Amino acid sequence: MNDFSSSTCFELVSEALEDIEALHDELQGIDEDKHASHRVVDIARQLVAFKSVTPDDVGCQLWLAQELRTLGFSIKHLPVRDVSNLVASIGNNSDARFAFLGHTDVVPAGSTQDWQFNPFKLTEHNGCLFARGIADMKGAIAAFFCAIEALVTDFGVPEKELWLLLTSDEEGEAEHGTKRIAHFLKQQRIAFDFTLVGEPSSEAHVADTLKVGRRGALSFTVNLHGKSGHVAYPQKATNAIHLAQNIMQALLSKDWPKHCDNFDSTTLQFTHVNSGDFVDNIIPSQCQLNFNIRYTPAYDEYELVELVRETIEEHTLNYALTTSNPCQPYYCLNNDEIPSPSLAIVCDEINSQCHFTPKLSTAGGTSDGRFIAEISTSVLELGLVNKTIHQVNEHTKTSDLIQLQQLYYGIYKRLLYPTLHVHSTAQDELLQLR
Repeated sequence: MNDFSSSTCFELVSEALEDIEALHDELQGIDEDKHASHRVVDIARQLVAFKSVTPDDVGCQLWLAQELRTLGFSIKHLPVRDVSNLVASIGNNSDARFAFLGHTDVVPAGSTQDWQFNPFKLTEHNGCLFARGIADMKGAIAAFFCAIEALVTDFGVPEKELWLLLTSDEEGEAEHGTKRIAHFLKQQRIAFDFTLVGEPSSEAHVADTLKVGRRGALSFTVNLHGKSGHVAYPQKATNAIHLAQNIMQALLSKDWPKHCDNFDSTTLQFTHVNSGDFVDNIIPSQCQLNFNIRYTPAYDEYELVELVRETIEEHTLNYALTTSNPCQPYYCLNNDEIPSPSLAIVCDEINSQCHFTPKLSTAGGTSDGRFIAEISTSVLELGLVNKTIHQVNEHTKTSDLIQLQQLYYGIYKRLLYPTLHVHSTAQDELLQLR
C-alpha cells in the first residue's frame, strides 16, 4: 500500500491543476490564433482602421471597391456633397436581383482614454473583437464580403444579380446617403426582389432576432401665436405657453385607434418647447413646440398631419405647422402574416446552422431600410449583436462574426445559385430514399 502524506497529495494535485490550466491557456491561444487569422477578421481589421466618422469616409469605400473589383464587381461611386456612396454589382441574369445594404460611417469614438483599446485598431481579447464600428456595422460588411468572395471562388459568377449598396451617411441626417442611392436606382429602373440590411439586429446571440419591419417617423414643428401683455393683467393677453400646454395635453391624451399586429403602438413624444427670451413680467406671445410621432403601417403621413391639425384647431387657428424628416414604415410580411419567400429562406438557413428559429421583430428606431423598401419587394435586417453599439468599448464575439459570415454564405448561396441548390436538394432526397 502506497504511503502518501497529505502534503504530498496536495503538491501532486497542485501540479496537475497547473498543467491543466497551462493546457487550457495553450488551447485557448490556439483557438484565438485560429480566429485571428480568419479571413473575415482580417477584412474587419482593415475596415475599422478607417476613421470614417459620419460623413467622412476617409477612403474606406475606395479600398473596399478595389477588393470587390478583384471578384468581378462593377463599381459606381455616387458622391453627394461630403457623403460617399458606393453601388457595386455582379451577375448576369437580371430576372432576379438581390442586394445587401450597409454603411461605412461610424459614430465618434469619444475620448480614447475611456477605451480599453485603440478604438480604430481591431483588438481581440477574451474571444471578442473591440473597435468602433465593429458591431455597427463594419463587421457585417466584412462578413458579407467574405461570404461572397467564398461563393465566387467556389461556384463562379452568380446566376442572379447581386448588388452592394454602401453609404457614409447613415449615422447622420441620412439625406445624401441611401436616400440618394435609392433615387439613382429608381431612375435606372432597378428594383430588388430582396434586400438584406446588415444592421446589428441580434440581441443576445447572432441571428436570434430578425428585423422584419420598422415603424415610420415624422417630426413636427408648431409655432403658436398669442398676445403679449403684463403678467398682472392676464385678461388683456393670450399666453402662448398656456395655449401650448393645452395643445400638448390634447395631443398626449389622443387615442391612436389604428393598431398593427407585431408593431409597437403609435406614439408621440415632445422633444422641445421654446417661448423665446425670458422676461419675468411679460406674458409670452409666441411658443414653438417640437415633437416626433412614431407610427405603424396602419397610418400614412398625410393622415397623421390631418389628425394633428384637427387637434390644434380645437384650441386655436392662429398657428403654423411644418413637418420634417419623414421616414416611411415598412413590413416584410403581407396582410395575412405570410412570410416572403426570402424571409423563409433566411429563417430556414438560421435554423439549419444555429438550430433555433429567430424572433421576428419591428422594434427600435428607423434604419436605412426605409429608403430601399421603396424599390425592394422585401427588406430584412440581419446583423451582429447590438448590445454595445455606439458605446465605449464596442465589441462583438469573434465566433459571432464568423457565424454571421457563414449565415450570409448560406443565404446568398440559395438566392444566387438556385440551380445549385435545387440539384443539392434533389441529391439529398435521393439519398433519403435509399
